Amino acid sequence: MKNPFKAEEEAGRSNVRKEEIMRRGQRRRQQQEQEQDQDQLQQQQLLLQQYKSISTTRRDTLSAMGAIASGIATPYFVIYPPKPSVAATPMTSKEAESLSFRIERQLRIPPVKLLRPMLNLDFAVLLMRSSYNAVDELNFVPMDQFQRDFFLIRQAEYLPYTDSLGPGLVKQGDLTDPYYFDFISFAQYRTIYRDMSVDPLKIFEEKQPIEQTVELKNGGEENNVASTTTTTTTTQEFVTKIIQRDASIENSMLPQLHDEIVGSKILDKLIATFGDTPSAIPPLLNDNDDNPNNRTTTTQVLKSLQQLVNLFLLNGFAFDGKVELKKDGVDGKKGRVYGSQYVVTLTAPANLWSGKSLQQLRKKKNYANPTPAPPTNDFLHKTAKVLLHRAGFDEVISSVKYTTSEEITTIELK
Repeated sequence: MKNPFKAEEEAGRSNVRKEEIMRRGQRRRQQQEQEQDQDQLQQQQLLLQQYKSISTTRRDTLSAMGAIASGIATPYFVIYPPKPSVAATPMTSKEAESLSFRIERQLRIPPVKLLRPMLNLDFAVLLMRSSYNAVDELNFVPMDQFQRDFFLIRQAEYLPYTDSLGPGLVKQGDLTDPYYFDFISFAQYRTIYRDMSVDPLKIFEEKQPIEQTVELKNGGEENNVASTTTTTTTTQEFVTKIIQRDASIENSMLPQLHDEIVGSKILDKLIATFGDTPSAIPPLLNDNDDNPNNRTTTTQVLKSLQQLVNLFLLNGFAFDGKVELKKDGVDGKKGRVYGSQYVVTLTAPANLWSGKSLQQLRKKKNYANPTPAPPTNDFLHKTAKVLLHRAGFDEVISSVKYTTSEEITTIELK
């Protein structure tokens, strides 16, 4: 008897064979892809092992990993590797209390008891946060390391600082207190000095916090009826990420870029706060304008710099401040302010001791990276340079020095 389902059975067997052929082909392709991936991984591991054999630290290996991952690692890279990294390692409490740090503290100038105004809290936070965010944006040190280094330096430096001033004068944790701000700003920039001055890495691991919301369910009974309540809580976990700095930013560029970022953040905040008020900084005309009538004059530069100083005074950064024209400009191809020189003086500023101490530190010979020196906390200086650069003055020659009671900034427009 003829099977009425024979056609369907043959069609089914045919479909099964086709599916089996397709599965075999798919497995074959997957196997080939896995073999290719394995070959590529073995090549990368071989390069990495060869580099490990001639590198001295895990940081050198991490740099090699970055080069391999980006596809720039070659046998030449392995045979002629970049020089070993000597970037600052994570600080320890032993280092913070080491002989070299104790000698540095002994040689440091002592803080002076001086009448200074209380700082505006928002302004003090702006100065600290701008400096911290500039470090984060430049990607030259893991921020978890920077925070730990900052903590250890702050811990080691606090008692020697307060002991030299006497009991009860420093209000710990109060950023509006000029004595405490002077200390904490020093600790922050001392950390920046440490982490920036020794050949910083361009690629590194960083532990970043991630917040997660967790729901907690609690069982219970209400009015003889089973019930469940749900509460939410936020937990924080740390994940390790690879951070790579912009390849165009060399280590020698870091101090200037840090100055520019900090100065820009401070100036932007002052403009946002006072821009539509009578206290606004008078705008400077663009000195690169072809029309001489549209170019900035020395009087305009004086007014703008003086108003910038006034805003610092308004926020309690110093007891007094003034701007003087020390040398007039000449009419030339760069305008009427070409060659003019200005002296900005702050009396009893909040960074008097820290600024002087950081300058003293910069004078130490650094064989790993002798020039340029890491930045200091000369906040007015940084902001003034950004103000002038935005007006078209690309060549600004400036310097900062300290006396027993003053911060004196000299600015010359070229």
